[in-house]
Amino acid sequence: MAAKNETLTAKKRDAIGTKACQRLRQAGDVPAVVYGHQEDTVAIQVSAEDLEKALRSHSRMFDLKIGRKKESVLLKDLQHDAFGDHVIHADFVRVAMDEAIEIEVPITLKGAPKAEHAVLQQTLDALEIECLPGDIPEQILCPVGTLQVGDSVTVADLQVPPEVKVLSDPETTVATLTPAVVSEEAEEEAAAAAEAAAEPELIGREAEEEEEEAGEKE
Repeated sequence: MAAKNETLTAKKRDAIGTKACQRLRQAGDVPAVVYGHQEDTVAIQVSAEDLEKALRSHSRMFDLKIGRKKESVLLKDLQHDAFGDHVIHADFVRVAMDEAIEIEVPITLKGAPKAEHAVLQQTLDALEIECLPGDIPEQILCPVGTLQVGDSVTVADLQVPPEVKVLSDPETTVATLTPAVVSEEAEEEAAAAAEAAAEPELIGREAEEEEEEAGEKE
């Protein structure tokens, strides 16, 4: 299912440079740029609150309003602060809704294998595709609930919408289910725990035997 376009309102910004951007962030805005489609690069600023709200919808496409002008843009890049909590810069690229673009979309594992003593590993996080901007899916699901130990899922196994063309190598592994490796140390700890659990029973038996022997002597 394609993500719905979110609308963002932006303003052109004249101030550039590190200090100017810091002042913008302190005022609650995020510095950004919009470029591409044979037009000039424009420095803009958007509300940090509005941007983060729009991002929660997982949309990559936006209807960007700058003054009276409205254009379709694709979120190309995001920069976060050192803690990864807040967006500090964004790059948008102009697109035409009737022209196919190449983009990566996240792969999400669906389900949980029922096999015991196994480890599920995802080796590919994103799928490279080509489609119209309005057909970009939010994510590509990778079912793993029926995997058995030793099974794997490749790009060729993924189900994508008919309007989407996959560009990633079809033989690339997406996820695997491998046997859990138990270290010698873990095995020794398990053996020690089992031995410790058996000790009270042995001690109880020894005590009973001693009582029986004492009774016979009397």
